[in-house]
Amino acid sequence: MKILKTVSISFLLGVAVLNSTAFGKNNNVSINFSDIPVKTVCIKNAAAADANKFFSEATVLFFEVYKAGSKDEVAKIIASLKKDAAVESVTEGKLTGDYQSITITLKSAKNKAWFASEFKKAGLNTVRINNNPIVEVDKM
Repeated sequence: MKILKTVSISFLLGVAVLNSTAFGKNNNVSINFSDIPVKTVCIKNAAAADANKFFSEATVLFFEVYKAGSKDEVAKIIASLKKDAAVESVTEGKLTGDYQSITITLKSAKNKAWFASEFKKAGLNTVRINNNPIVEVDKM
């Protein structure tokens, strides 16, 4: 009986080692611990996969700003975004953790370069679209 227990335990341990080795070779798990720069625009929208098309068709843009700063700094961002004549309204949304939501409503659709220019004027220099890497607004 003792031999049977020893063989069973050895077999189970051997199978466990083989399974963990096979799993380690076939499924790579990667975790990105890169820091997100403050005042990064975060856009989560399935249509934004093609940035050129997305920005050229959008008249309402919902986005979040990572660590936008104090209430005064958020007010400055919103005031800067409101300055352009093409903007119908800019609405401050909820603060969820480190993410301040903002919605821009345009009078007519603009292009990606226009959005990049407006973000830069507001002091928002980096952007993350969906789960893509963070880039400067000029390179989105």
